[in-house]
Amino acid sequence: MQDTFPHWFERKLGVCLDLAGQGAVEVVGCDRETPPLWAVTDGRRDLVTCLPAWRESIGQVVAGLTRDELFSFFGVAELARVLLPEGSGCWGPALYYVADEAAFRGRWDERVTQLSPEQVAEIDFDLFWHCAQGPEGTYFGLYDEGRLAALAVLRMDEGEVWEVGVDVVPEAKGSGLGRAVVGSAGRFVLEHGRLVLATTAPWNLPSARLMRSLGMRHLLTDLRALPAPFQVPPQMLGSPAPGVELRQYYPDWAMNRSILPKDG
Repeated sequence: MQDTFPHWFERKLGVCLDLAGQGAVEVVGCDRETPPLWAVTDGRRDLVTCLPAWRESIGQVVAGLTRDELFSFFGVAELARVLLPEGSGCWGPALYYVADEAAFRGRWDERVTQLSPEQVAEIDFDLFWHCAQGPEGTYFGLYDEGRLAALAVLRMDEGEVWEVGVDVVPEAKGSGLGRAVVGSAGRFVLEHGRLVLATTAPWNLPSARLMRSLGMRHLLTDLRALPAPFQVPPQMLGSPAPGVELRQYYPDWAMNRSILPKDG
C-alpha cells in the first residue's frame, strides 16, 4: 500500500511527489486542466501544481504561508484570492484514507445489494449527492422498508485504487448503515485486487471516524481548485462524543451574513 498508492496518485497528479522541495513548498507548473490547481502533502512532501500561467502568483501566496497555514481553510482562502479572478475557487483540505486487504476491517453485509441499472435510475441524487457519478459507477445500496436508506458508489478509475463515496439519509445517520454499505463496497474493491480509497473533510467527524474504524489510514491531504463561486464548508458535522453539549463559539450577531445558501 505504501508504494502502490503514491504511484497511483502521482499518475493522477501528473507530476512526481519527489519534486517537492526540502523545507519550502514547491510550486510546479502543470498543463493539467482538471483541477487547474492541486496542492498535496503526505506529511513529508508538500507540492503545489497549477497552470503555468498561475505559477508566479500562486508561488507568491505559497511562499508566505507555513505548511499548516497552507493546508487549512486559511490557505484555501488565500489561494482563492488568486484563483477567483481566473474563474476558480478553492476547496479543502480533504483527507485521503486508504486500506489494503491486510488493513481493511469492513465486511459484506447481507442487507446490502449491488444495484441494477433500473435501481440506479431511481436514485434521488439531490439526497444522495455525494454519490452522484453517472452510469459508469458501481452502486451498493441498503433499503429500509422499500426505501433507499444508505448508498455507496465506487469510482473505478483505471489502475490500482478505487474510491468509495457514501451517503446516508438524514434520519438514519449514526445507525451503522454507512458502515454497512462502505464495508460491502470495500470488500468488492479488494476482491478485484485494488486498494480502497475514501476522502473526507476534517470537519466531517462521522465520516473520518467511519473510515478509521474500517482500518483505513490517512496517507494524504489535498486542496484543489473548483469552478467559482467560492464555496464555504459547513459547520462541524457530528459530535466529539454522544451527549456532549455543542454551542456556537461566536454570538449570532457575529455570524458571516455574506454567506448565501447553496441553492440561493
